[in-house]
Amino acid sequence: MRTLLDRVITARVTPFIILSVFSLLLLFPILWSLTTSFKNLDEIYSWPPTLIPKEFSLSGYQFSILKASVPTYLLNSLIYSASVTLLVLVTATITIYGLTFYPYKGSDKVFLAFFLTRTIPPQALWIPAIVMLSQVGLLNSRLSVILFGVILVYPLAVWMFKGIFDSFPREVIDSATIDGCSRLGALVRVVIPICAPAVAAVAIVSFLWNWNDFMFPYLVLNDKALYPITVGVFTLLGDEMAMWNALAATQMLAVAPGLVFFVIAQKYITKGLVSGAVKG
Repeated sequence: MRTLLDRVITARVTPFIILSVFSLLLLFPILWSLTTSFKNLDEIYSWPPTLIPKEFSLSGYQFSILKASVPTYLLNSLIYSASVTLLVLVTATITIYGLTFYPYKGSDKVFLAFFLTRTIPPQALWIPAIVMLSQVGLLNSRLSVILFGVILVYPLAVWMFKGIFDSFPREVIDSATIDGCSRLGALVRVVIPICAPAVAAVAIVSFLWNWNDFMFPYLVLNDKALYPITVGVFTLLGDEMAMWNALAATQMLAVAPGLVFFVIAQKYITKGLVSGAVKG
């Protein structure tokens, strides 16, 4: 018995079987939502439940797109995520570039401050952020969501860039400076093109982080026309009955842009994160 167990554990196919089982467990909720989105309400509330729809129906998608303002919610999420990503990339690259290649007395303490901000739970920042935004009249606005997203992701982006910029050869920047580039010109023309995979990785993490944000937009936005898709999905839950097919359809529409974005740029995530872990 012991020999048989050892042979099973050491078999080359065992890790693949284990990973396949875990993958099925993780993907089953997505599969269930996908099939539910193509069911009608009668089949959803029937017993026993069915995994594959007996009769495919697009009523959930029709309600989601035509009556639930999902296209508006998707556009809002795109605006929030793209704006935060652009602002974070610009500010984080300039910050880490200056701290890495042009350090000054106390720059190490600045790095420590960025690290300490990551130890603060985002939930602890909700009330202070809401109070400050209300004092400047920015509640219930797109700018409030964008600013809070930048506050959360900016320190993370700086720390993701740190290992990448630490491994970047200073001689390349010095050569660009000798050739007539300014410090900012060397960053734009030399450093960023070389570190493009790493920049893409940080951009993807920033984009998906904000795309999935729910609680803060839910707290600060009152106008449904400003809701991101995460809050828009929540509005489909009624007090008496939930249209589960429309809810599942909205979930699929909400997941699709981020999933497509991730699949297309997956190689950049791997290359970018690995490049920061290996010293040149």
